[in-house]
Amino acid sequence: MTLNIVSVRVCTKYGPEYVLHLHDQIHRNIGADGEEVRHWCLTDDPDSLPEGITPIPHNPALPGWWQKVFLFAPEMPWEAGEPVLYMDLDVCVTGRLEGLPDGIIQDWHWPTYNSSVMKWKHGEHSKIWDLFSLDAIDEPSKRLAHLLPAGQTNGGDQEWITLVSTWETFKPGEFVSYRDAVAWPPEGSRAVIFHGKPKPDEVAEGWVPEIWKVGGWTAVPKLDGMNVSSDYAYDNIRANVQRDLEWFSGFPDQKKTCVLVCGGPSLKRSAKAIKLRKAMGANIVTVNNALRFLLDNGITPDSHVMLDAREENAEFVKDAPKSVRYFLASQVHPCVFDALAGHNVVLWHNGMHDGTELMEIVKPWFDEGPDQKPVVFVPGGGTVGLRAMNLAWLSGYKTIHIYGMDSSYEEDDHHGYPQALNDGAETTTVVLGDKTYRGARWMIRQAREFQENYRYLESEGVKVVVHGSGLIPDIWKAMQ
Repeated sequence: MTLNIVSVRVCTKYGPEYVLHLHDQIHRNIGADGEEVRHWCLTDDPDSLPEGITPIPHNPALPGWWQKVFLFAPEMPWEAGEPVLYMDLDVCVTGRLEGLPDGIIQDWHWPTYNSSVMKWKHGEHSKIWDLFSLDAIDEPSKRLAHLLPAGQTNGGDQEWITLVSTWETFKPGEFVSYRDAVAWPPEGSRAVIFHGKPKPDEVAEGWVPEIWKVGGWTAVPKLDGMNVSSDYAYDNIRANVQRDLEWFSGFPDQKKTCVLVCGGPSLKRSAKAIKLRKAMGANIVTVNNALRFLLDNGITPDSHVMLDAREENAEFVKDAPKSVRYFLASQVHPCVFDALAGHNVVLWHNGMHDGTELMEIVKPWFDEGPDQKPVVFVPGGGTVGLRAMNLAWLSGYKTIHIYGMDSSYEEDDHHGYPQALNDGAETTTVVLGDKTYRGARWMIRQAREFQENYRYLESEGVKVVVHGSGLIPDIWKAMQ
């Protein structure tokens, strides 16, 4: 299936750079989703189009925005049923466009649709063109007369589209007016619409110039769930719940401080501080390969946490000391449990977004009887560091010091030690204040989820202190 991206440039209201900037924004904010993406522009100036954008001849009888109704004509160069995504040239794309359903904007002020963004399947809404006649252009509007600017006789293509077709509208907040986004695009917005003044090229400061250009800021691609399939993880859980192990149930308040050690690049400079906190009586908790880093630096942690379901993670606990208590998520690969046979292992359950199947798996242990076990679903984000924060909270710690949760690269280093499993990861850049950070997609997601996790733990009376350098340490400082 081909996804057709189309814009309209007729006459000289917008220069050819508007076509280039819009299509570049769309291209860098939409994944393939298994679809071929083709770019089109309905225009009276095909020679001005950037490379890679195919011209569609305009309809000479239609002025201005009325060219948009021509997009629903059967002679458009698309196969019946192919998806079409239209955007006005003065739109700024601020979020990801994958998974956008068919629909149209409900206008913010008028009782009509807003045609700045539309998505449909070619052949649908054919009435927009089939019922159209040039009389509609000059027909005065009675319904909208009190809303129309001086000199405008009707509500234009938007009123016509509203009168002759019925659409699903996009969710509120997905497409927003620039008047509600001057300072910054609202969270969750996919695009900002510049109806009226100013236009994107007239905004010289703030976020707009960083987006409305070729190669500008790009929204972070959505990263769902785990790095394995759900079936893979559930198969691991089914095998591991059969083991004769203690299940995590939480602990009473701890008087000691918890030190959570993750693997970010700043960990290379943190060994002395961690050793000092251990000497002062804090309990040290590592995740993943941070265990090996501390052992190599003469520090034996008290506990170790793992979440990842992949088989390769067994390398993290190779020759692991028996003095450490190991908290393994039930989705961790069985070979990791096998590698820790004879060690002090506690099994915990990761509270998944859709826990229906997990509930079915653990349901037998809810029943009364000798096999009954506590079932606690540990909340948090999508990484082991975030879940370990909540494990520490549920274990009764009221103060958590975090080292190595950088969530960004340091030059070319993604961890404070070599870890081939993360070599070659796709990276992206983000901006906080006047600093730019580069990180893998999971790191950027972790940085966003950390903020929610931090606020929740703070509301529960837990003090969280983040040490080191990088994206999350700087976010934590800003949140103070």
